[in-house]
Parts: sequence; structure tokens; C-alpha cells
Amino acid sequence: MFRTASYRWRFLYGTMLGACCTSLISFPAEAREGTDTDHDTSVSAENVIVTGTRTAVKASRSMAPIAIFTANDLKKTGQTSLRNALTALDPSINNTPGYPGQLGFTTKTMSLRGLPANETLVLVNGKRRHTMSSVFYGGAMQGQSPVDLDMIPFSAVDHVEILKDGAAAQYGSDAIAGVINIILKSANHGGSAELGYNQYGWTVGTLGDYGRGGNLNYNQGFKIGRSGFLNITAEFVGNQATNNAGYVPRTQGGKPVLLYPLLANGEQDPRESGNRYRQISGQPESQRQSIAYNMEVPLSDAATFYSYGTYSHRTIFASAWYRPSNSQQNIMSVYPEGYLPTDTTEDHDFQITSGVRGRDFFGWQWDAGVNYGRNLSSIGIQNTLNNSLGPDSQHKFHLQSLDNSELTADFDIKRSFRTGLFSSPLQVAGGIEYRYNEYGVSAGEPASYADGGYVFPASYVFPSASPALPGASGLGFTSPSQAGTHSRMNGAFYLDLTQKLTKDLTVNLSGRDEQYSDFGNTLSGKASVRYQVTPWLALRGSASNGFHAPTLQQQYFQSTALYYSVLPSTNQLVQSYTTYASVDNPGARALGATTLKPETSHNFNVGFVLTPVKNLDISLDAYRIDIFNQIVPISVAGSGVAGARVLEILHSAGVVPNDGRYYGYTYERNAAHTRATGLDLQAHYLTRFGRAGSVTWSLMMNQQQHQIIRVNPLNVNLGSGITALFRSQIGNITTLYPRNTIRLNATWNIQRWSTTLRLSRYSATKLLSDRGAAYDETVAPAWLVDFDLTYRFPNRIKVSVGGNNVFNHRPQTLSATAQSAASLLQVNPNYSSAAIYGAEGGYYYGKVAWSW
Repeated sequence: MFRTASYRWRFLYGTMLGACCTSLISFPAEAREGTDTDHDTSVSAENVIVTGTRTAVKASRSMAPIAIFTANDLKKTGQTSLRNALTALDPSINNTPGYPGQLGFTTKTMSLRGLPANETLVLVNGKRRHTMSSVFYGGAMQGQSPVDLDMIPFSAVDHVEILKDGAAAQYGSDAIAGVINIILKSANHGGSAELGYNQYGWTVGTLGDYGRGGNLNYNQGFKIGRSGFLNITAEFVGNQATNNAGYVPRTQGGKPVLLYPLLANGEQDPRESGNRYRQISGQPESQRQSIAYNMEVPLSDAATFYSYGTYSHRTIFASAWYRPSNSQQNIMSVYPEGYLPTDTTEDHDFQITSGVRGRDFFGWQWDAGVNYGRNLSSIGIQNTLNNSLGPDSQHKFHLQSLDNSELTADFDIKRSFRTGLFSSPLQVAGGIEYRYNEYGVSAGEPASYADGGYVFPASYVFPSASPALPGASGLGFTSPSQAGTHSRMNGAFYLDLTQKLTKDLTVNLSGRDEQYSDFGNTLSGKASVRYQVTPWLALRGSASNGFHAPTLQQQYFQSTALYYSVLPSTNQLVQSYTTYASVDNPGARALGATTLKPETSHNFNVGFVLTPVKNLDISLDAYRIDIFNQIVPISVAGSGVAGARVLEILHSAGVVPNDGRYYGYTYERNAAHTRATGLDLQAHYLTRFGRAGSVTWSLMMNQQQHQIIRVNPLNVNLGSGITALFRSQIGNITTLYPRNTIRLNATWNIQRWSTTLRLSRYSATKLLSDRGAAYDETVAPAWLVDFDLTYRFPNRIKVSVGGNNVFNHRPQTLSATAQSAASLLQVNPNYSSAAIYGAEGGYYYGKVAWSW
């Protein structure tokens, strides 16, 4: 366990760990001789790619759709995290929408093609990146533990390649939606430093701080020997919280909303007419310190040692839900004005990769290495109390520690063979891989889950003496009985064949076999073809099957949250325990949980590449992705409509006591067969205006539709009130992502000036309610405008100003009907969480950079 960080910004001191890493599949590009320039705002279609291929292939001749974004593209978004920059650039990538649950406020994730975040594989320099240790509780990300892109230093990135095609046969588990390959900087000389300021333009109410923040970045390249290099990066980023939550209304659903108990004479407390801005909701306060390095050292004319790694330390403080003075979770003598708990997360995240690659080993190129990545997360809460400990309760608690690590060792080879059957040689690649995963959940401190036995005296809140709710209020905890360490191993081998049958026709066949220690064997295959019809038109397509192995987090994460709920039948206030349970938990087993199976997929892609005139390239690709046994959690409550049946099952199984409290469980299950269909469009054009400069134009579009083909039945009859897939979960899959997203981008370069204007359109989205259509949240289509202006001084100092969503567009607010059904205290305005672009409004920045 490590201590929760304070609110003060702290800087990171220390050195990187020693290197020890891997080569998964790709063979990285050679060291670059120099740094990016401002005019390099888009990657040429002639750049060589390393994602999804074993050979040197130019992007314009790839067999699958690939989007490439340079460091300058990323910087011109004004964002300080890689995740936010990619979502601003590529319409296929979105920040995951919907109410994220408490941990979702502290850690963010993204989705590719509207599919679960776990189904996108992330690579760094072609090597698999480890995933986060946390599990998201709510929204479209519920049950996910993907790679945390925010932990990769933004300033260390040279460019990003996004493969939009199923690639499990090439890269293994998780590559159902596609692959994001982050290529680190490899310049062997020169460097840069940047100081930036950013904030949101508006806030709601008296709380929050406009998200004011800043960043300080440093990058330097060094030459090692004749052709080696070392490139290092240090990055410091910090932001205060934003707030888009309004005031607590005086009434909700036609009933008064009181923050204080009634006076002895039955009248309302005069403070009810005072300040009712009590909630903070938005981007959390955060600080991050990161370092990264990328290194290559030639060992001989035929072998090169390589190593690279990242380390990030991050602290996040996110507000939970306000508890008013008269809350059942408050002792009024402790918090007479109520309290706003703060969820805290502290992360230590690192990954080290090292290996040796060579050429001409009996004609083979080879790559051998080891890779180790780890994410440790300490979760706590402060400005709260454990009511059961009475007025003397502490106000800060450590709730749980999570630890996820991954060790990979592999050996890859490739070469070409003259078979005599075709004029071009056969390209052959193959390899073997061993991977070891370990995941640990550690209990919080005893006070976080203790039942101290305090009894509330009879009062306005409790008409008769009542036992206080145990546990720290505001977020779930992990008890010793829920803690544990779990691991698994898997071995894999793959074979990849690429052959040009004619000058214009190329085919590729890939196969991969993986054997897991916990759920057995899985086979993946892929066939791709590309036909150059004319010099300016090429057709391409692919068919593959893939898989996502259930993560250890999905299998073993456990946490319990305690709260009060109202029984629908009697309007009685009851204590409820809800456990996010492992599939082996006795309570979850009694309610139908079984060992998770891998998600499997069938992927189909067909499209064309069009280059009709110089400086213009257009690609359009249609896809269909069927996912079988998609993992979706189910929540079963003992206090809901079907609560009597749930409690009967739990009591009969002897897993919970019959003590008058109500118990529920959330567990992961292979829930459904889903289908995603869509189109990805990319178009780039360069216009030269002579002395008036040049304009790089780009159009990107994603059109998608999601369907549920079949819902797997429940294993246990839980009563008529519980369905195998709730209406809200159906909406998370089918309506929460926009069907159409468009990016129109123009960058004008003239002398020392560079101006970028980006228009984004999002179609309507909808958050479905379990109560019915009348309670749904609908967000209308929206156009957003981003702007960046950069000037380069002769002394290599560069100044940039700009903004995202500069006209401060916000989504619709919840209707009175939707608010009346909410179980949590509502505020106005209350912006819908169904907006893919969030509710913070306009974001603005200024930066000063120096390069040498």
C-alpha cells in the first residue's frame, strides 16, 4: 500500500528502472535524423508504416485502413493527454460516454468504432502495452480495464498509427476493434521544451476552478556511437477541477428537496434559501509526472540492442455526490452543512522494453526481447466519515490497492523466399510468445469497512433509533475476504505469409494459436487482399476472426458499496450492500455467475484507395464486426422490484445473513452476440498557393450502427423483474455512441504562421433508462469548432494559442421527468452524460515552445 497524495503539486525525482523488454511483432523503424517542424502537419501517404504488416509497406499501399497522426497533429489539438488528442482528431475514436461511476471520474478511457475499450489493442513501438488495474463501474465503459493512454507521456510521441481492422491473428488478444500503435521519438540530436497554460472558459455555480492547469515538457536526443541514439522526455501536467453541476433545486418530482432537517416547529431551516450550489461534477483535479526514453545501440554490423520505457506518477481528486446535512449518511454534529466526499486515486505506472534484433541469421531477420509493465493504483476517499464509528470517525480512508502486471517474452523472425512460382518473393514471418499476467486486490484499512455499532438517536432523519451504515461513505471498499492475488500464463505462436501474385495483386495470410492456463486454446486467422486496378485506384479487403481474453480484472476484482435504498412496496428505508463480485464469489455464483469465456469475433472489411490527382488521396472502407459472448456486467439487487426472489436465493445458499439488510451483486457475464457495421472515410489534399502558402485539407468520417443479435439467457431464474440485459445496457451498446461523426480540418501554413481550423459534427445520442422511454436522455446533433494559431520566431521560439469547442456548446439538460426518477440528489442545470463531447464546454490554451 502507498499513501494517498496531497493536493499540492509535486515533482518527480529519480531515475528510470533498468531495461528488460520485448518485441511483440513489428520491427521498429530506424532512428530519425532531426525533429518535427510545424509545416509537417500531416503524414505523407508515402510514409512507411509498421502496424499490421511484416514488410516495409507505404501507407498508401496498405492492405487495411490506417490513420496516421504526427506529433504536430497531436499538439495542434491543444490537449495535454494523448487520449484527448486522438479523440479530437479521429472520428472513429471517442471518449467513453455515459455516467462512468465513481472510479470513472478519476480515470478515463476511450473507444474505437464504438466498441468496448477492452477490444482495442494498444502497442508502443509495436509492443503490447499493459492494461490498467482499475475496473470501471458505470456507463458504456462498465466492466472494462483497458490501457490507460493518459499514462504515456504526450511529449514522447513521434506519431501514432491507428489500424482499423481486426488483427488478433497478428497481435493476439484485444485487437477486435483495431490497433493503436504509438511510436516514440527517436531523434539522435536536438530537443525542445514547452510551457503551456489551459483552462475551460465557463463554470457553473460557485464551486470548481475552470479546470485551470499547465504543462511543462522537455525532450532531448543524443547520439550514441556512429548510428545509435538515446531520446529522453520529461513531462509535468496539472489541472484543477471543472464544474458543470448547478444548484440543488428546491423541489424534485413535485416534492421538496431539503438540505437541512426541519426545525422543532415544523418549518424549514432558513438556510434552505441560502447557497444551494453544493455539487462538483466534471473533470477532476489531477497532477501527473512522467518520464520516457527510447534507445538503440548497435552491437555489430548485424545486431542492435534496443530499449525504451515510460514511467508515470499520477494523483487524482474527484468529487463524489454531496451528502446534505440531513442525509442518512451524515452525523450532523460532524458536518452541520453536509459534506462533499473526494475520491482519490494515486497511480504508479511503468513499462520497460529491451531486446536485441539482428539480420542475416541464415538469411533471417530476428528480434528477441522481454517486456514488463505494471500499474499500481491506490484508491481512497477523504472529507467523509464512517457513520458506524460515530462522531469520532476519521475523515480519510484507504479503500483498496490494485496491482496489475504483465511480463512478455518473445522471439520473432522474418525473411523472403524465392519460390519460383511468382516474380516477387514470398514474405514469411513467424514467432513465439510467452506472457504472464498477475493481478492483485488488496484490502483497505480496517476503518474503511468496519461496523463500529454506532446507533443514530431518534431524529427528523430517523424517527426511531437506527443503526448507522458501516463503511466509509462515498465509494466502495475491499475487505480482507475479497482480497487476493491471481495469475495466468499463455503461450502463442504465429505465422504470416505475404505474396504478390502479380504486379497488382497481393495477398496475405496470418494465423495465430494461443494457449491460456485458465480457459484453454484459441485460434485466430486472417486473410487480406489488395488489387491495384489502375495506377489511381486500388481495392482491398480482409476477413478474420479474433478474440478478447477476459481480463483478470474482469474475473477477480471485488469491492462493496453500502447505501440506503427505499423499498418500492413499503416506501421503507433499508440498508443495502452491493458487491462488485468476482465470478467465483459465492453470492455471484448463487445468482448465476460462471467462469468467463473469451469474447470471439468475425471481422470483415472491404474498401478502396483513390489517388486521382497529385496531392489527393481518398480511402473508404466498410466493415462488419460480430462479437460473440460479449462480456457485460449484470447488477442484481435485493432491494429492487425483484428483490424478494434475489434475497430468497442468497439466503437459501447461505451466503448472506438474514439480518434485515438487503444485498445485491454485480458480476461479469458473457451476455450477448452484438454486431457493429460502419464506414470509415479518409481524404487528404494539399493546395499550394505560392507566396500565400499552402493549405492541407482533410476529411474524416465514421458511420456506425450497433445491434444486439442475441442475448444469452441467465443461468438462474432471478424473477420477472430481472432481465438478461437491462434497457440501459442495451442503450450503452446501441444508442450511446453517435452513428455519424465527421472531422473537417484545414491547416494553412504561410511563412512563420500556421493556422488550423477543425469542424466536428456528432449525430444524436441517447441514454436509455431502465424505467422506460419517458425517462431517456437524448442529446441532439452538434457542430463543434476547434482553432489553433501558431507563430514561429526566428530564434526557434514558437507561440501557440487556440481552443476546442470555442463557442462553448453544451449538451441538453435532463428533463424534469428524468430527474424525478434519479435516486441521487439532482442539480440544475444537469447536463446529460450521453454527450460524446462532454459537458465542460469551451477549452482554451496558450503555449510557448523552444526547439534547438
